[in-house]
Amino acid sequence: MPAGLLVSRQAREAGSASFATNCAICHGVNGDGSGQRREAMRPPPANLTLPPWSEQTNAVRTYLAIRDGVPGTAMPAWRMLGDQKIWELVAYITSLASR
Repeated sequence: MPAGLLVSRQAREAGSASFATNCAICHGVNGDGSGQRREAMRPPPANLTLPPWSEQTNAVRTYLAIRDGVPGTAMPAWRMLGDQKIWELVAYITSLASR
């Protein structure tokens, strides 16, 4: 994980933009799992405002879930975003609990 990234305002802002484009349709605009596609998903999308997703100590877990997807769910792998954008998403997601 790039040093200082999780608390970087710039990284969180970039992550917020990527989240709105790629994630909000499933996870909701607030990251609470209430996206437009929620009803069709079993299990439903994760509420990213709650642990473990919202905790900086689980940042690597969140990174891997985005990069590799989550087996047994509708969460696909997002490797095409690249490491920097994925870490920016993690920075944004770990900031959701404090909103």
